[in-house]
Amino acid sequence: MSLITWIKAVWNRLFRKEIEERFQADIQLSSVMESAINKYYNITAGKPPWLDPDDDIESINFAGYINDVTAGLVTLDLGIDISGGERAEYLQKQADYVLAVITDKVSEALGNCGIMFKPNGDNIDYIEPGSFAPTETDSNGNILGCVFQTQIHRGEYTYTRLEWHRFEEVTTEDGTSSRVYRITNYAYKKKTKFNISTWQYESASNSPGDQIPLTEVKEWANIEPDISLLNVEMPLFAYFKNPAPNRIDRTSPLGVPIWHNALKELKDLDIAWSRKSSEVEDSKHMTFVAQAAIQYADQHGVKLPRFLRGLEMGVDADSTVHEHVSTLLTEQRIKDINSILAMISTKCGFSQGMFVLDEKTGMMTATQVEADDQETIRTIKNIRDALQDTITQLLYGCNVMADLYSDTPPELWETLKEGMSFSFGDITYNYQEDMANWWKYRLQGDVPPWMYYVKFEKMSEEEAKTMIEESKAAQMEQETLFSRFQEE
Repeated sequence: MSLITWIKAVWNRLFRKEIEERFQADIQLSSVMESAINKYYNITAGKPPWLDPDDDIESINFAGYINDVTAGLVTLDLGIDISGGERAEYLQKQADYVLAVITDKVSEALGNCGIMFKPNGDNIDYIEPGSFAPTETDSNGNILGCVFQTQIHRGEYTYTRLEWHRFEEVTTEDGTSSRVYRITNYAYKKKTKFNISTWQYESASNSPGDQIPLTEVKEWANIEPDISLLNVEMPLFAYFKNPAPNRIDRTSPLGVPIWHNALKELKDLDIAWSRKSSEVEDSKHMTFVAQAAIQYADQHGVKLPRFLRGLEMGVDADSTVHEHVSTLLTEQRIKDINSILAMISTKCGFSQGMFVLDEKTGMMTATQVEADDQETIRTIKNIRDALQDTITQLLYGCNVMADLYSDTPPELWETLKEGMSFSFGDITYNYQEDMANWWKYRLQGDVPPWMYYVKFEKMSEEEAKTMIEESKAAQMEQETLFSRFQEE
């Protein structure tokens, strides 16, 4: 286990111990999932466990590529529109804040065990696995209670805040039972030193530090140590994960990476590519000549081509030059790599041709693409549905937090939700086909000509209309001249 992994594992154990002692809560995060989180972090960082410098096995980090490509398709032209009053405008700003980084966050989530979105009163916090611990779930695996860890490094100190969200049953003054949403915060401080060799903050103490008031850290000064909220229906955080079953730990509410079923194939791909790279590296053309020729050149300051090498053994009067040309098995290796890529595509839920090196040729219509990529379309749709549900729950949390920290007038969530709409881009979209269809609409008179030029020629509406008017005027002038010529 590397030092960085060890530090992370130690912190996870300390994190668990402090939560259990401070909050008297059960952590739903097994050692199996803790180990998996560290493993997935290393894989997406290009440091998988199968690296072997002695055997020239490197990584092309194809897992990271899968994360990015999938996230790009999922968030293609993603738009969120919230209509209504001042509260709707506030939520629209929060949605736009998330949309600015949504592709990156989806990529991070798909490459590990998901990601948490949590409103903080001003904007949104993004919390990765290892920095939050579920404490309660329902029978569907939805997280209802969770402890979040936030750290600030300032000077020679590290400040840590633990924030516990959960639902509780309380007894009111009239003796009736009521369900409240409770948030409890604790802050800690300890002396640390940054180790540049490990890129980590380290301390002589293994504890989170001494407990301090929240007011000691300016960023946390306005946070209440303990609050209880009535009429809260959903957690004030939203968890997004790959919508696939977790077969590593079936009891865990955490997700798994989109490529979790293809670990063997990712290893095979790195080995195959490393072998191909080594073969190319070793394929440098070399010409062996008598060592005496090399010595003569050195003695007389003659610069020889870099592909010349001296050889004494096997050189005689009849054989003074030996040519060495390596055999490249490029075609066979590419075929093997494509076979591995096809299996990776299948195991990630995509169509087999998703990642092959030999690209499809010729223009395909959207109908052909849809027929050829059914698995890809289904996988992307499932992830989009999960993302939309996550963002909807996040905006619910933002609305509740706005009641506490915003001066906008409150509005019913049901009303706000009715004015909320999501839009996603069509992953089967074909630009050439769309342009051809619009040209047909233009010729048929179904759309004004200027709309075609705005959509496909990047003109402004004014430029397009001016060009069309000038073209019409020039055409009318030519027709007039032609008529006069006929009359004469």
